[in-house]
Amino acid sequence: MYSVVHITNPNLRKQVNKACKNISMISSCGDLFIILVDLHRLDRIVKHTGGVMRDWKILALTVGIFDAGLFAQNMALAAESLGYGIGFAGTCGDGAEELIRLLKLPPRVYPIAGLAIGKPLEDPPTRPRIPTQYVLHENTYHEFTETDLDHMISVMSEKLEQEGYYKRYTNRNNYTWKDHMKRKFGGEWLERVDKEKRKGLQAQGLL
Repeated sequence: MYSVVHITNPNLRKQVNKACKNISMISSCGDLFIILVDLHRLDRIVKHTGGVMRDWKILALTVGIFDAGLFAQNMALAAESLGYGIGFAGTCGDGAEELIRLLKLPPRVYPIAGLAIGKPLEDPPTRPRIPTQYVLHENTYHEFTETDLDHMISVMSEKLEQEGYYKRYTNRNNYTWKDHMKRKFGGEWLERVDKEKRKGLQAQGLL
């Protein structure tokens, strides 16, 4: 339940980048792919067999997103195995309505992310991840203590600060992973993006 659009037209790429909030990886990468959840093709196949597509929006959307994510990850792994650099542009979902228009996406097709592939111009260090003991649960879900949360935050913040990640990529001084989590997922950004994504999904008949 996925498809991909390979953007090869330079003028279209500029328009796509504008819809995706103008990020450098889209403007500078060698190749750009827009990853899609695609229930339109399934709908066509079902109708072609003489059947009627059932209204199973939540299940279809969750399965479609999972399929598209697996496909995108496999593309990324294949590209990296060949020595290319990759970058996921999550902001493609922010401009979903404009992308739907630009890419002429039919109903039940929705842009999930952009995948930029090209020759890497830098060799950044491996980015930190939340320690495994807070990701891997055995038998039942383990609730986190305040100490656990402090440890997660310190691991993520310390390594990104050592790299100068936020200063380099967002031009912010004295800004940490903790600040980023609070700003991004606890503020107006999330509310705005959620509203835009919901509107796009509804327009495509997926919600």
